[in-house]
Amino acid sequence: VHAGASAAGVAEAAKRGVAAAAAGAAEALRAMPCYEDWQGGVYTHDGGRLGEAELKGVDLASWRTDELLPLRCPHPPTACRMATLIRQVKVEKDSIGGAVACVCTGVPAALGEPVFDRLEAKMAHAMMSLPATKGFEIGSGFGGTVMRGSTHNDPFVANPVGGRPGDSGRPALGVSSNYAGGTLGGISSGAPVYFKIAVKSVSTIGQAQQTSRLTGEAITLEAKGRHDPCVLPRTPPLVEGMAALVLIDAALLQRTRLGGACTTVCDGTRNFDPANPWGDAANGAANGAANGAPAAKKARK
Repeated sequence: VHAGASAAGVAEAAKRGVAAAAAGAAEALRAMPCYEDWQGGVYTHDGGRLGEAELKGVDLASWRTDELLPLRCPHPPTACRMATLIRQVKVEKDSIGGAVACVCTGVPAALGEPVFDRLEAKMAHAMMSLPATKGFEIGSGFGGTVMRGSTHNDPFVANPVGGRPGDSGRPALGVSSNYAGGTLGGISSGAPVYFKIAVKSVSTIGQAQQTSRLTGEAITLEAKGRHDPCVLPRTPPLVEGMAALVLIDAALLQRTRLGGACTTVCDGTRNFDPANPWGDAANGAANGAANGAPAAKKARK
């Protein structure tokens, strides 16, 4: 009986020791560096930022890997969880995808077309041309399917810093919400253009998978070498570049409609007036000269 009790006590103590060791390991893991943002800030798995004193003597190179880029996630706790998941997926020789959101601010109104060259259609065309993209939604996207129209509508409101049409400054009207994603009827409304893109998981993985040759012979495919477990961190520069190309293309088309190169002074901060493209009458000549307007020729004798 005593021997049995002793054995049970030893087993219980062993379980407690293992649990304590696991808890200590988990606590140590949470305190380890996990994520480095684009500004050089280092965060733990719990999302807490490590200060200079905590990083003193820590060899960041021992945990930093070439495969894990800064995730470009603006929320550090979420970025830490993403980094941890990517590391885990890499250890399992697998891959994972994700979603990336883009917000284009300062977009002037009236860019785009109402039918074939709608601004959101051109943006979707560009984004779906990128590798590994499998979905595109603008504004509320698929979430808008379960919203009532009374909630989804974006009412116009007076712009806090706007003015009369034609005045310098921001447009006189804005929107109180932006479920439409910055476009109305295919044309930009002046609100930020907001959209999201789905990026699939990488096809090439280290796990053995069954496939077949053209002859129908079953074979095993197992990729070798270095492969990213997630290409999502590499996506934002591509998305930003494509979005910029779409917007400048739409802006150049709009400039052509409104009268040619002189409309380059219209950057969306005021309503364009074809009769006075260089600004108000008092400062029109000065603005024109500053922006390259041709000087008036003197009358010949």
